[in-house]
Amino acid sequence: MKIITLQTICLIILQLLVVLALSPFINTLMKKLKAILQSRQGPPLMQGYYDLLKYFHKETVVSNQTSWVFLVTPFIVFTSVLVASLIVPTFVTITQLYFLGGIILLIYLFGLGRFFMCSAAMEPGSGFCGMASSREMMLSMLIEPVMLLSLFVLTLMAGSTNLPVIVSWLSSQGINLFTPGYVLAAISLLIAGIAEMGRVPFDNPETHYELTMIHEGMLLEYSGKLLGLMFWASWIKQLLVISLLANLFFPWGYSLSLHWSNILPAFVFYLIKIFVVCIVVVLIETMIAKVRLFRVKDILVASFVISIIALVISIHKSTGGLSL
Repeated sequence: MKIITLQTICLIILQLLVVLALSPFINTLMKKLKAILQSRQGPPLMQGYYDLLKYFHKETVVSNQTSWVFLVTPFIVFTSVLVASLIVPTFVTITQLYFLGGIILLIYLFGLGRFFMCSAAMEPGSGFCGMASSREMMLSMLIEPVMLLSLFVLTLMAGSTNLPVIVSWLSSQGINLFTPGYVLAAISLLIAGIAEMGRVPFDNPETHYELTMIHEGMLLEYSGKLLGLMFWASWIKQLLVISLLANLFFPWGYSLSLHWSNILPAFVFYLIKIFVVCIVVVLIETMIAKVRLFRVKDILVASFVISIIALVISIHKSTGGLSL
């Protein structure tokens, strides 16, 4: 285990501050881009920050039917995504934190927040919250294997489960990176990433119809500061998934030091990469309507099959084409 130096602490603080500050903007940016594609005006780009200020200034109302699980869930969810932000490379790579874990810990942290959210949604006894939590658990059973298998393909290529090592290896491949296994894994990971973010066609984060919402339905009983914390955590998670896709699709331009000559270009290139991923996600949302709940599994099962094919291709290539 490497010693955590002062530079590492500064990189950790910088990454956390950027993720905290940028996540509301990216969420609003995606709404704005989607509105432009639909010939609408859309919200102002600062709307996410206005919403957080509104929630944090409101009173928190808690049902007397809930337990401590309902109260601590927003803090657990928020903390889990903050820890996950130290694993996912953005515009900096914190090599001294390899001991924290890799892709398995990342999926675990996402699952930990999801588990507490679903548990807290069952606390008030609301029918809509319970229905949303059951749907969320059903989707998680399909999303997590797809994400793990897709990332395992990249792990097999790079020889490590740590995301910074994977991104570093991908950046060194050049044009040789675009092998059939990598392309199939990237397609599967994109589908699973969109589902993990709760975007169309799997869920609609802008809907207010209780019978169709999933993530939003689990937050119906929250209010005030707790609701703001839950929304902020979901925006951070969305940014982390976008950053993961951006760095795996465009694995170039990150920084390893705190020097301004490295940090500034890396941050600008990082913004360009996540902007491109946002455009791709918004285009998919605009061209494809939300599918029925019982057809969601068909899309995720198809992406699961694609990831298995990518894994078989990668294993075949790593063994030199030897037959079993």
